Amino acid sequence: MENIFNDKALQQYLNEISKIPALSREEEQKYAKLAQNGDQDAIDLLVKSNLKFVVRVASRYQNRGLSLSELISEGNMGLIKAIGMFDYTKDIKLISYAVWWIKQKITSALSEKSNTINYPSAKYSLKNRVRYTSEQIFGNKGYYPEPEEIAAELNVPTEAVHKVLADKINTLSLDVVSSGSNNQDASIGDFISSGEKFDPKTLYYREKLSNKINDSISRLSERESYIIKAYFGLDSGKKRNFAKLGKELGLSRERVRQIQKEALDKIFKDTVEEREKDIDWILTQE
Repeated sequence: MENIFNDKALQQYLNEISKIPALSREEEQKYAKLAQNGDQDAIDLLVKSNLKFVVRVASRYQNRGLSLSELISEGNMGLIKAIGMFDYTKDIKLISYAVWWIKQKITSALSEKSNTINYPSAKYSLKNRVRYTSEQIFGNKGYYPEPEEIAAELNVPTEAVHKVLADKINTLSLDVVSSGSNNQDASIGDFISSGEKFDPKTLYYREKLSNKINDSISRLSERESYIIKAYFGLDSGKKRNFAKLGKELGLSRERVRQIQKEALDKIFKDTVEEREKDIDWILTQE
């Protein structure tokens, strides 16, 4: 890896953390339980074993108003937050859960301390709050909430949440909108919209995950596949809510929601292991 740091102390820090071995999933579960019971040594161990990943994430946000050292410090706080909320009983690695908290803490600091993020402040604030609330509910309850639940939690109009989610979907194209098409930009929309630079490793990871999701959808039942594609607008670009799908299929709104959740659970279960492998692969690259 090319040496891009001039600060000797920072370079020494980077050299030291590169030597820290990663923990196994079993070790993570053990120390996460201790950490959440107040064991500071366990917290320190979990933080140290994931510092290399924090640096990788932080380095992508350089030249936006904060130094790399400041970005790393913010990322570390996000990692500590994730350790406190991590459900160690689930079959998932800590870093897969922590990545959102790391990025959230960094982008929040950038939003507060610089003017480099091109979103109107009120809209950007709501965008972050919607994402934060969604991840909070997912972490606590194990499912991603409906816009109505997010709106109730934030005490904002449901339409405002719908608008934020629609903007996000239009930007991201859900990474899987390109299913069955030749749209090569769909899987990198998030990077482009945020101004974040991406490299071949990152693009490889996202496209590989996108392909895995598409493959998972293709192995759902015909009804499950139809609901997923229609709900997210993957078939025609026009999304349909649970009520409309219920009328089409002769099912109640609640039953459609249940089928959608079951299908998403299958997709998540099918892709999470692949995602963790790819994250591990990225972290080992120089």
